[in-house]
Amino acid sequence: MNRAGAPALPVGPAERASRMIRMFSVGTVLLLATAAQSQPTTQQGQASYFNGGVNGHTKTANGENVQPNANTAASRTLPLGSTAKVTNQETGQSTDVRITDRGPTRQDRVVDLSKKAAGDVGMEKQGVAPVTVQPENQH
Repeated sequence: MNRAGAPALPVGPAERASRMIRMFSVGTVLLLATAAQSQPTTQQGQASYFNGGVNGHTKTANGENVQPNANTAASRTLPLGSTAKVTNQETGQSTDVRITDRGPTRQDRVVDLSKKAAGDVGMEKQGVAPVTVQPENQH
């Protein structure tokens, strides 16, 4: 019986194969669409830097202590534990950072860098700089 209560018609091997191919195709499309959405892309915008331990903020989102002398960063979109290359668009200086925290809290910024990473890209004195953030190693 089918859903309407009528007797089910016999299905031959060719029809079964056709149905399986359609189901497989739909599943593949959905999987690829999900994978494409989850791949972080290069971002451009303003970076700032955070001074570890200020205002009682001593732990990062991944549970580590804030490490101002390590190449770490906070990102709203990159996975915790992943790495990215941050390049100062004004100086051309770049550094690799590990994403350990969520932020920045200001919506007009794309990344918050540790004090060391800010120094590496030449923005420690200004505090803010235009950057490109290129995801590298995704966890």
